[in-house]
Amino acid sequence: MIEELWIYPPLASARMGSSPTPCGNFTWGPSDTSPGGTGKTTLVPLESLELDADGQTRAVRAGDELIFKDRDADGTWRFRPVCPYFELHGRWNVAGDVEEGPITPAVLAKFDLTTADVRWTIKLANLKAYQFTLDDADRVECMLELQGDTTARVALEAISPSGEPPRRLIPGGLSIPVGSVQLSKPTAEFPELRMRFHPPTGLVYGPSDLLERIAAHPQPGEWRAFDLPDRLILNPDAAWPNYVFGELLGSPAILDDFRKTPRGIHATFPGVRSQSLGLVDEVTDGIIICKIGDVQGRARVAVGPPDFAPDRRHPVSMQDGLADRVDRATIRAGLPMDELEELVRDIFERALETSDAMNKDTELDRLHGGRDAQERLRRANGDRDQPAVATIWPTRDEVASTAHRADALPVSFAGRRKHKRYVAVEYLRDRLREDPALLEKWIRRPRDGFQDFDRRMPPLMRGSHGGPMNVTQRQYEMLTAWVAALRTEGLIG
Repeated sequence: MIEELWIYPPLASARMGSSPTPCGNFTWGPSDTSPGGTGKTTLVPLESLELDADGQTRAVRAGDELIFKDRDADGTWRFRPVCPYFELHGRWNVAGDVEEGPITPAVLAKFDLTTADVRWTIKLANLKAYQFTLDDADRVECMLELQGDTTARVALEAISPSGEPPRRLIPGGLSIPVGSVQLSKPTAEFPELRMRFHPPTGLVYGPSDLLERIAAHPQPGEWRAFDLPDRLILNPDAAWPNYVFGELLGSPAILDDFRKTPRGIHATFPGVRSQSLGLVDEVTDGIIICKIGDVQGRARVAVGPPDFAPDRRHPVSMQDGLADRVDRATIRAGLPMDELEELVRDIFERALETSDAMNKDTELDRLHGGRDAQERLRRANGDRDQPAVATIWPTRDEVASTAHRADALPVSFAGRRKHKRYVAVEYLRDRLREDPALLEKWIRRPRDGFQDFDRRMPPLMRGSHGGPMNVTQRQYEMLTAWVAALRTEGLIG
């Protein structure tokens, strides 16, 4: 009997793109640490798998270059979507002989089964509007079931399946495309059972009376010339197009939790009590289930925007977040010095790559324009004994250094120069000898995310809660464990 099923990978990210050609497979290569190098990660092409219209799998050899965008005849650039595969694995028992590996037609035949006995289900949802209104009619969901021998590509259409029909965000009979899926047809060369997920292109939809709402609003602001040709299909009587931010129309516990409802990312008219425009995008998260009889495996897929800088790694990755939840014990148990130092080096390499990918001066201006900016600056400038690390950098319009007044992007320039030095762990050791409390002062603690923005690292990036971003608890303990190991070995004071 088949005892257990699982899907590999258990979690994958799909990235939207309007090009019909999926992005090729690649991996991160070694960092360019030559004397004249960038210090950043390189990209290495890998062999890719492609499915034809009938689900036949073919291997595409890695070329000498990676292509992330295609250009139309009219000059329009289109990102290639990232379309992940999900492969079915399992463990089975034949007369006491237990094996595990990919599920193939040969494995199914051991139990008088075929691919027709395999059932795939994908469930997707976009609950952004629902998180605010808490109205079931604002839920945007999609569910599709496929028999394992259905190998043609099938579109995924999202609807509003819940709540009172007159208030449903997507009216009955209409839908929003949220991608497509295709099952592979097993062959002698590629016998594994796979599902490939194709994300949508990234379009936005609005209520059918959106243009009238904009024209009638006394302060339309930037929306004055806005239009969504052929995509104004949503119900204007649903809760989401009539939602007013700042009013507690739902649960205060949810509305006050900025991890679920971060500020400044929703389309609204200007004003403190701003009304939602009622826009909905094609972005979803989903669950993939595969069943054989009563045994099933599950995986998750998350849809996101294109990666505009694939060779720039984030200081806090998805892997960091997951490891922080399940594997702090490895760091606390102690790691060899060389392994610990390599992990620390990797953190600072990612800091350099992220620093180079963002305009820090623009982010600084955004922070100075925040609602609490004047109070923050008043406290910082009023306390002359307060360390510099506890203040944000001044803008060019305030009392600033000569570099701030002369350089077009002074914060970006200074950040790039300093981060490039810290990629060299030897330099970081020298700085720690000069100031053993360096990392403790300059790295933001994980529980300090709701404090004011200041110069602690990472300095100008927002977390999902709307406050300053911080490294994970596991990363912070990794850094402090390295400093403690240096002190134990007498390398710093």
